[in-house]
Amino acid sequence: MAFINPLILFGLIAAAIPLLVYLFNFRRPQRLDYSSLALLHALQRTTLQRIRIRNWLLLLLRTLALCVLVIAFARPTLTDSAGTRFFGRSSMSAVLALDASLSMMQRDSDGTRLEQAKSAAQAIIDSAEPGDELFILSEKAQHLETPDVLLNRAPAPATRTASSIIRSASTLLAQEASHLNKIVYYLGDLQESTLLDSVQIPLDQGVRVMLVPVGTTETRPNVGVADVQVTSRIVDPGTPTTIEATVVNHGTSSIEDYAVSLYFGDERVAQTSIALAPEVPVRVTLRGAPTIHGWLAGYVTTEDDGFEEDNQRYFTLNVPARRDILLVHGTEAQTDHVELALSLRSESDALSTTKIPQRALAATLLSNYSTIFLISPDELSTGEVAKLKQYIENGGGLLIFPAAEPTSTNALLETVGAGRVSIQESETSIDEADFEHPLFEGVFTALERAQRLEAVTVHRSARYVPGTAGAEQTLITLLDGAPLLQEIQYGNGRIFFMAVAPDLVWSDLPVRGLFIPLMYRAAHYLSAGGSVQGEQLLTGHQTSIRIPAVKGNITVKTPDGTELMPPQRQVFGASLLDLDIDSPGVAEVLAANVSVRLLSVGLDPLESRLVYMEPEEASEALAEALDAPVELLNAASREGVSTAVNRARTGLELWRHFLVLGLILLAAEMMLAARWRNR
Repeated sequence: MAFINPLILFGLIAAAIPLLVYLFNFRRPQRLDYSSLALLHALQRTTLQRIRIRNWLLLLLRTLALCVLVIAFARPTLTDSAGTRFFGRSSMSAVLALDASLSMMQRDSDGTRLEQAKSAAQAIIDSAEPGDELFILSEKAQHLETPDVLLNRAPAPATRTASSIIRSASTLLAQEASHLNKIVYYLGDLQESTLLDSVQIPLDQGVRVMLVPVGTTETRPNVGVADVQVTSRIVDPGTPTTIEATVVNHGTSSIEDYAVSLYFGDERVAQTSIALAPEVPVRVTLRGAPTIHGWLAGYVTTEDDGFEEDNQRYFTLNVPARRDILLVHGTEAQTDHVELALSLRSESDALSTTKIPQRALAATLLSNYSTIFLISPDELSTGEVAKLKQYIENGGGLLIFPAAEPTSTNALLETVGAGRVSIQESETSIDEADFEHPLFEGVFTALERAQRLEAVTVHRSARYVPGTAGAEQTLITLLDGAPLLQEIQYGNGRIFFMAVAPDLVWSDLPVRGLFIPLMYRAAHYLSAGGSVQGEQLLTGHQTSIRIPAVKGNITVKTPDGTELMPPQRQVFGASLLDLDIDSPGVAEVLAANVSVRLLSVGLDPLESRLVYMEPEEASEALAEALDAPVELLNAASREGVSTAVNRARTGLELWRHFLVLGLILLAAEMMLAARWRNR
């Protein structure tokens, strides 16, 4: 009202001016000046227009100031997706997905990355308000836990990518959250190799993703053992076994004279030096001789560096304590020479030979034998063919000697996708052999390899025409180009087909010096099944392994000492175990508390590459993979995290801006009113 009274007074005065002029002219009509009267009327109209404009301006300023102040007290916030909302704070449901992979143990000036992530996560927890829901994602990303498990989170091998973990957190949050405001915080070092996967599944609607990077993005040099393979198929105590390791230099500069060592148990049996170029896998061959029978664990190790977890990679191999050979013969078969050849080494090499006629094949449990010698078979029934096929597919070895009538042999070979044979009556001899094959490993000297094999006269042979479906290899070739010894791979097992029967009517091979080592090595080679090496598992990856039928419950002792009973499925003559082991090392399979197999568990090679993405680049990549916006939070300090979390949780608060705008409007109103009052 204080502003209105002067205005009314000014209006009355302005309105009185024409009246006074009129009265003055009324007294002196003879001197009335019409031009002056028009001027007074114009002044009155102009003044009234200015008054109306001022009143409208003052009314607009006061109304705007009142509205802006009301909005300021409503505490509006600005969000990235919902625009401006007029509820400043609302309860939230949040999940903290913490990267606890081994790369998080890398250290910088602020400590390990895992410690930094835990500190940032604790700041997020401390910023929570009454009514908020906070969860920690489990290590397997399968369920939500309370935040009290955060400080106990230990580093573990990476089992899932960041994008996969965020999807799991989003799904669980959508199912279990009580509030509409849902946020997933992912705290990690943004390791490039474990950030994204090939899956393209969008996030659930209404879930926001906050990316909290920790640590620097500087690439860390590292050398890791990516793989170990036992390449020898015949493993005996005292016999050198070939191990091939793959070593990768993940740094940016080359390394010379880098030491790689081979251990059997705790004993170093070989060492070599190699040169490593950046990001170029190098295959290293190491040879060592096992000293005992049974399952043996070993590892390949490199020099120490900043990431020790991948410097050592385990493997297991089986040095059979006993090889059981089953001789199955037809009615016209000659087995004397084969039995003699195997018996000469049976005592020193624990070869056990069992001989049965072909008619007893159907009633024999083939899984009790590591290798079968099928010598000049009679006609095989459908059931016998199916039984032999299953035996080979499961990892068994079979050596076939032909019969005069090839019908049975062709039926069996056709079942496994191999070729066909036909009997040929013609003189020929051995031409050459593949000395690089493991069958001949250690049998011939370099000089003997340079020379021809001893002459073997062949009178009759089963000419083999290789098939096109399976993987085959000719080991010994005749002069006419036909195979004398052919290897056929089928399933997990192998077949040797010999073109001549162990009978002098076919050839003089049984009385040659080549025959005994050939039978002995064939028994060892075929008894190895698919490989002498035990199964290799990757940490955190589920794998099914096949265990031959055993009595008693099957349990697995993991490398960290935990004993578990994995899910089992029974198949023909074996059990399938579904294993998911997190700790690297050697696991032991037990049946009725008796060790039956060793398994090696290795680190995923992807985790060895310590290359990190820039936060902005990682945010864009995750946003594209998740088909949802990903916001960045600065984890440089605990206070910065709290501020960023409050902003992310409520949005950008605008009440201060509206309050300042309201004060500006009130000041403008006062200035305008004062200016008119002064005039």
